[in-house]
Amino acid sequence: MSGKRAKGLAGLLEVILECNELKVIPRMGWTVRGIRNGESVADHSYGVALIALLLADRMDIEVDREKLLMLALLHDLPEYMLGDIHAPATRMLGEDVKEAAEERILTQLFDRVDGGEEYVQLWKEFANRSSVEGRLIRAIDKLEMFTQAFQYEREGNRMLEKFWDYADNTRDFEFDEIRELYEELKRMRREN
Repeated sequence: MSGKRAKGLAGLLEVILECNELKVIPRMGWTVRGIRNGESVADHSYGVALIALLLADRMDIEVDREKLLMLALLHDLPEYMLGDIHAPATRMLGEDVKEAAEERILTQLFDRVDGGEEYVQLWKEFANRSSVEGRLIRAIDKLEMFTQAFQYEREGNRMLEKFWDYADNTRDFEFDEIRELYEELKRMRREN
């Protein structure tokens, strides 16, 4: 095996092992609302990827499915180091400060992987809302959060009203399909 290939694979393995931390990092919004054994960041990212997959071909606009799925997997990746900073803390820090830290984390992470700059650039599309796919993952990220809140409420948690009432949670709902799913979820919630 050549030295370059061995180093590349070792770097890749380091990235994989570090990012596996997402499996045990809890989503803080649920934790502070008293949900025990709530979803992890990795659980959430899976939900975002699933929604992205199911919506990709159903959108009224052209969407690059591969790019969408890559963004779904990358969108919360910096949290392997930063943790899941819940919304009130992000407001105090400033979204720009949080995103600058996340970009530094991803840059350092992917410096060990050949072609890693592509992943950082893709993540920037999410952070900056600079592509259709980046904006759609922003919206799916919040839609997935609402689906999880709905599940927790069905299980009996009644401390989640703030998720539904906070206007920033729907600010990226520019897509008709996302708004329709959200409205249907709210209708189901009222009926429960």
